[in-house]
Amino acid sequence: MRLLPVALILTLGVCARGYAAQFHALEVSRDGDVYRMNADVYLDAPLPQVYRVLTDYNHLTRISRVIRRSRLLERPDTHTALVYVESRACVLFFCHTIEETQKVVESPPANLSAVAIPELSNVKHAESDWHLQVEGQGTRMQWKLTIEPEFWIPPLIGPALVKSQLRAEGEFSARGIEKLARERAHLPPASTSTHAPAAQTR
Repeated sequence: MRLLPVALILTLGVCARGYAAQFHALEVSRDGDVYRMNADVYLDAPLPQVYRVLTDYNHLTRISRVIRRSRLLERPDTHTALVYVESRACVLFFCHTIEETQKVVESPPANLSAVAIPELSNVKHAESDWHLQVEGQGTRMQWKLTIEPEFWIPPLIGPALVKSQLRAEGEFSARGIEKLARERAHLPPASTSTHAPAAQTR
């Protein structure tokens, strides 16, 4: 996860109560070396706790499988944080450690944005934005991710694998956010069903 780095995400479906982390939409696209992900997902967890999970900078490893380390470096002001995130990305047999120092701007209770500082990171560009809103007993999360890696990606099959990995990691991360937020709210694990609506991805 970029702030929640390279990472986030996904299978899709129509949101329905009784299913965990349901996606209304997901698009993963590529323009040259730039990859973008847009996700619209319902989380069966209260908004305040979702926001707290996203801003728990010392424990982002609990959300994403690719994040190896994370820590809050400093707070220049009340709603700005400098955060270090180290991730491990692999395409075929090529693996690369991604190190980012992100400037995170918080707009509580529902908005968050993170941008990698180029001179303190080894990606050309990376940014993420989250917008949360209350929906029923849960939270609607709109999430946008843009990343331009600095490392080499094998041409032919490489870009397709990167897009596939973004979807998979996104799904994992969204469920992780939901799980941790429910724990913070002292709620039982979200229910799942094998009869969830058919997935649609792009």
